[in-house]
Amino acid sequence: MLVISELSKQYGTFKALDSISFSAESGKICGIVGPNGAGKTTTIRIILGILGANSGTITYNGNPISDIPRSAFGYLPEERGLYKQSTVQETLLYLGALKYPDKQKLKQQIDQWLERFLIPEYKHKKIEELSKGNQQKIQFIASVLHDPELLIIDEPLSGLDPLNQELFKDIVKEFRTQGKTIIFCTHQLGIAEVLCDSVIMLNKGKVAMSGSMDELLRSGTSDMIIEYSTLFNQEIPNSYRKVSDMQWIFPNEHESMQEIVSKASEFGEILSINPYRPTLLGMFRQHIEEAEETLS
Repeated sequence: MLVISELSKQYGTFKALDSISFSAESGKICGIVGPNGAGKTTTIRIILGILGANSGTITYNGNPISDIPRSAFGYLPEERGLYKQSTVQETLLYLGALKYPDKQKLKQQIDQWLERFLIPEYKHKKIEELSKGNQQKIQFIASVLHDPELLIIDEPLSGLDPLNQELFKDIVKEFRTQGKTIIFCTHQLGIAEVLCDSVIMLNKGKVAMSGSMDELLRSGTSDMIIEYSTLFNQEIPNSYRKVSDMQWIFPNEHESMQEIVSKASEFGEILSINPYRPTLLGMFRQHIEEAEETLS
């Protein structure tokens, strides 16, 4: 298990991370989500030792992260770092040899992964000749050739078409079944929602929310979403949450449907009432709105 406790990172007066804490279990996918600039990549770079923290601790299976061999880690960065003039095989042999000393087995691994990603014919092509999506495949292969225990992937689906996104997700799920610890960093909340077992949501370097995905998505399920065909009373209470001009989330306090309809109809002609099922995007939007109200 990877455990991050009270991690902070500051640049002058700017707090990139403000005492964040979370854990990532073996055999689970832990999502780190949030908008651009939330602190996701900074967190990853501190875990990997690329950056130093101002305070806080990181342990892996009870040991300080600095004591863990680098060969235990696999890292797919958001930015591509491939040698464009080298062939696919040359690139993977070089990067793989940094953590995988057996050259013959390394070549076998490369061939197997190229087959897995349906691109064996690109083995002798130069990196610059590949599409953006296929370059992403090669970079991912480079991060897992040595069979790491802890896999950290930052925006892995960037540049991929829907079919290849599904292929990537299937492979990440396979690593989960193998008992690996996986950190999946993304700003695409919908993908994290269906793929991750747990999630930490960052905003401006702070933890906006965290927990198991099931628990988060079950929260607030007693609320109702009300769609109006006409609104004739615009003074809707603050306890309602706006989805769109004609859709509002009604906080159900264990009232009967008749009571809900009676209250909701005071503000307009009701078109439909349905149970509200929260999404990560909806919860994050609500957090942002509440944070802005607090500051105003």
